[in-house]
Parts: sequence; C-alpha cells; structure tokens
Amino acid sequence: MKNRILGILFSAILLAGVGCSGNKTEKLPGEGAYDTAETNEAAAKQTAQLAYICPMECEGSASNEPGKCPVCAMDLVKNPHYKGTTAPDSAAQVAN
Repeated sequence: MKNRILGILFSAILLAGVGCSGNKTEKLPGEGAYDTAETNEAAAKQTAQLAYICPMECEGSASNEPGKCPVCAMDLVKNPHYKGTTAPDSAAQVAN
C-alpha cells in the first residue's frame, strides 16, 4: 500500500513538472525582452516595399514577383500596403 501511494505521488509530481516546463515567463524591459510594437512596425515597413505577400504572413515570404510562399507553399497575393511602382498585374488598361 505504501509503495502504491508513493508511486501515485511520484507520478503526480512528474506530471506537474512536465506540465509547467512549457510555460514561458515574460521578460521585463532591460532583461533582453524586445518590443513587439517596434518589431511589427519594422516588419510592416519592410513588407510595404514588396508587391506580393503570403496570405498567412509567413516571415520572409514577401516578394516583388508573383509566386508561392517558400514557407507554406500558398500563392502570394498582391500587397495592399505596397508603396512602390505599379505591380505588373495592375497595369492600366489601354483605352480603345
């Protein structure tokens, strides 16, 4: 009976330890934490320079050419925030 109780107690402690090991604590400013607002702003500026982006917003997938995302293999779509020259697909139609 004593071995059974010790086994159950050990299992409970083991499961609690495994369950808590995935928890990440948020770093405080000055402890190497990064500001997500600044990171998002920098990424938005970089993406605004490219004509096509991944609809899943995969990192490093934006391009000036249509194609597929190298991360998720989805078709790239026109970037609504693109501030460069007119994208090849949106060329003005010739008047008749």
